[in-house]
Amino acid sequence: MIQWDTSALVKCYAALEKGHARARNLLLRERGHKGSVLLWPEAVSGIVRKLSTDRRVRESLLALLKGHLKHFDLLPVDQAQLELAVKLICKHRLRSADAIHLAGALLLARDLGRARLRFATADIPQAAAARAEGLKVVELKE
Repeated sequence: MIQWDTSALVKCYAALEKGHARARNLLLRERGHKGSVLLWPEAVSGIVRKLSTDRRVRESLLALLKGHLKHFDLLPVDQAQLELAVKLICKHRLRSADAIHLAGALLLARDLGRARLRFATADIPQAAAARAEGLKVVELKE
């Protein structure tokens, strides 16, 4: 089972970026994709801002993303996750959304057992924090 950070998910649609092939293979071959509800708006933002100025290509990528996200279990952000995110920000100096994604993964790992969950990210500081917190990390370096 994989909990995705947006940095890793966007790699699936960025054919020219390092880590694209590995991210795409994880997306297409693995089962049990999970992530925060933040994945949807953040991934749309990443695609719109970074990947294509061509409207047709952009719309195609957004449709592909929407289709993939139908197979994700997108988890809501709750108070416990926000409180843990604040602690992670203070402890690891993470950006707020990165801490929210990581907090969600940690809470899910607590419920499922750490051995059953991998956390996919392309963000180096977030990957280091996830490892420090005891998660198995699939790092798709930027």
